[in-house]
Amino acid sequence: MNDDTRPNPNILLDFINHDRSVSGRGRLKLFFGASAGVGKTYAMLAEASRKLSDDIDVVVGVVETHGREETAALLEGLPCIPRREIMHRGVTLYEFDLEAALERNPSLILIDELAHTNAPGSRHPKRWQDVEELLKAGIDVFTTLNVQHLESMNDMVAKLTGIVVRETVPDSIFESADDIVLIDISSDELLVRLNEGKVYVAEGANRRAAENFFKKTNLIALRELALRRTAEHVDTENDSLSTLHNQPEVQLGQKILVCVGHDALSEKVIRHAKRMAIRAKAPWYALYIETGRHHRLSEEERRKVVQNLYIAKHLGAEIIKISGSVATDEIVTYAQRYGFTHIVVGYTPPAGILHYIRGSLATALLKRAHGFEVAVVIDEQKNIRHTQKTSWKVHIAHTNNYLRAFALLIFSTLLMLPFREITHATDDFIMMYLTVIVIIAAKCGIGPSIASSFISVAMFNFFFTKPYYTFYFYDLRYYITFAFMLVTSLVVGSLASRLSLQLNQLRNSEKETRNFYSLTRNLSGVRGLDNMIDMALKHVRDVFGMDAVIFTTKNGQLYATPANSPARELKEESVARWVIANGQIAGRTTDTLPSARGLYAPMNAEGETLGVLGLIPPAEAHEFTSSEVSQLETFASLIASAFGRAHRAEDAERAKVESESEKLRNVLLSSFSHDLRTPLASISGISSSILLSNVQLPQHAEDGLRSIHDQSSKLAKIVTNLLDVSSLESGKVSLNRQPYFLEEVIGSAILRLEDVLKNRDVDTQLGKEQLMHIDGLLIEQVFINLLENATNYAGDDAKIHIHITDQHDFIQVTLSDNGRGIPHDDIPHIFEKFYKGAEGGLGLGLPICRAIIEGHGGRIWAENNPNGCASFHFTLPKTKNESEA
Repeated sequence: MNDDTRPNPNILLDFINHDRSVSGRGRLKLFFGASAGVGKTYAMLAEASRKLSDDIDVVVGVVETHGREETAALLEGLPCIPRREIMHRGVTLYEFDLEAALERNPSLILIDELAHTNAPGSRHPKRWQDVEELLKAGIDVFTTLNVQHLESMNDMVAKLTGIVVRETVPDSIFESADDIVLIDISSDELLVRLNEGKVYVAEGANRRAAENFFKKTNLIALRELALRRTAEHVDTENDSLSTLHNQPEVQLGQKILVCVGHDALSEKVIRHAKRMAIRAKAPWYALYIETGRHHRLSEEERRKVVQNLYIAKHLGAEIIKISGSVATDEIVTYAQRYGFTHIVVGYTPPAGILHYIRGSLATALLKRAHGFEVAVVIDEQKNIRHTQKTSWKVHIAHTNNYLRAFALLIFSTLLMLPFREITHATDDFIMMYLTVIVIIAAKCGIGPSIASSFISVAMFNFFFTKPYYTFYFYDLRYYITFAFMLVTSLVVGSLASRLSLQLNQLRNSEKETRNFYSLTRNLSGVRGLDNMIDMALKHVRDVFGMDAVIFTTKNGQLYATPANSPARELKEESVARWVIANGQIAGRTTDTLPSARGLYAPMNAEGETLGVLGLIPPAEAHEFTSSEVSQLETFASLIASAFGRAHRAEDAERAKVESESEKLRNVLLSSFSHDLRTPLASISGISSSILLSNVQLPQHAEDGLRSIHDQSSKLAKIVTNLLDVSSLESGKVSLNRQPYFLEEVIGSAILRLEDVLKNRDVDTQLGKEQLMHIDGLLIEQVFINLLENATNYAGDDAKIHIHITDQHDFIQVTLSDNGRGIPHDDIPHIFEKFYKGAEGGLGLGLPICRAIIEGHGGRIWAENNPNGCASFHFTLPKTKNESEA
């Protein structure tokens, strides 16, 4: 076979890992359409009815008929899960019951309206999250979705139709669907259905829909989007299959970086970058730069940053957060270092003098665009006012800071007044005010600094220029003095404020780093999981100033430390179980179980969740900040790494003890076997000589001698096996590889067991002759041991079948019998030394087989056939010449 046409093994392995039959994940079938009324629910119910007629366990989770008679008729006869009642503000709401669906565990479940928002009190805020949990549980799902609910299409739909859709679904759900069925009808036909009352049954609803969303221009645009998005998905699937079969695919080598901020425009920029990535089939990344300005943002604006990054993550971007002083420098440096070809950034048209003075990020990036392209997404006019308001808002400080700044100006003025008549050098007073401005900027922020700059000029004029205590002055040169004083104050104050913010940023980063280092150092200084848990909890409580709890699992049971944690009183173990099962953060301030009192982060390490770290605030209304969430996740990761090291240390210690024990046991067995060999040989030889002599013995004496001879021979064989196992496992036996026809080796083994196999049927299917470079005597011993094992357990009527399969790089040998099979509990252990199992025996023949086969670079295993009989399989790798042959 030509290696160039063979599939890439890494891609093939990844494809197998994502195969639903291997991963155990359910399959998602999406009925996709341009708008309501095209027939998605009808098509889904029709397909489900066909599945039900094929004896597939189908159940309806939630289906909205909206009063349509045709849809309701299809729903009849399908088993349904009762909806869950939720009381919200005195109103009873009926929602999909996720817990009941998981307990019912059907083969297929129908979930209508994927973008639906669940009522408060549900496990997940969104229905698509319920579907994700169903898929993880191995349940197949049919669901429906309109194109306007796709997250990446949200802003485009709003621009085309003028209607902002609030309920959206991440594109990752759409892209991970196993099957997408496009339900498509023409715009004219849909409008006819609307006029006939087949879309909305409520009185007046059809007229309102036709006047707003269901305009023909809107429907045509939505239909185009649905067709285009489906075609892109089909194209992606085709590329995946082409890659799997090693067929050439056009690779453009593009890499997209989108800049994320706290403004409303960032959502539009992120969706634009996602659409670019889909068209270019390129990886994309979302970058947020933490500059000094980040610390001037309000908590609401910081949450907006987290929300924008969350949107990017759910659209499939990789999230990157870095710190720096100048955003433009950091973006350009990062893009050039990691080879990005496109940078996507937002641009708001200038509104106010500050925008002209400072410029925009997009303009700065365009000036420095060397080696990459800059895609600029322009803000709509309706967002300018909000952006301008936000821009000024970052400069506003607390009222106390303005009062403190004014008090400093008054104090400095009173301090300088006695020197007014002593010195006539006004420069000294100006320098004093500049010094005060620097102090105000450092302590109170840029807002008070700007205000103080104007006030200081007025105070200087009022108190230190003649005529005093007026805003008049005789010397016209003071116009220039006041102008330079104001400009200098503004510049110095701005620089001092920026340096102060950067200093605070460094202090906060240093504090977080010190906390992380302290936790890591303390955890590395203790041994044992219990001591680590106590140390971690103490550290987390000191940093956050609230109760903390760690959940761990053992033998399927959930344990909380401390045992009397408030989390147990609040009955939040279910949140911890969900976090362990899904490996994601949950609780307050998250999208999963937000009604919980605490916040719970998974302790993930080495691909598994080792436990859960939780924070329980003292006040029920406490909302966790983005910084607290980030720190909690980092603490959980560090604790998990320490737990992983502890587990590895315990495993290494256990392995060392087992290795030493095994070594000691092998030495004892070897010495014991050598000491037994000589007396056993004497006993067997003497008893055999007496039996072969012509000496007349009483019958009972002759029977006793024969028993002595048989048992001593059997014991001698056991001793030989013990020596063989010890030699093979210690590596003292070197393989004498020679070319052998495997058929001859099998024939020799059968011939040596001629007496044992008499009256038993041995069937061989050997195929073409197999010339192998093997140790013929050892492989013959493997066949002898397996054949003896088959005769022992299949009895006198044993029918033994030997089959050889050529697998190109190796050959596989299968030996099966018609016996009673292997007990299920014994299968994983039958190749272990001295394992007796349900059938008894010392269990040395099969360990010898395993040692020989593994010494040849193959593997051996056992299983029961569908008819309940035992089958043993082993492989022998071929050499390069044998493979080519």
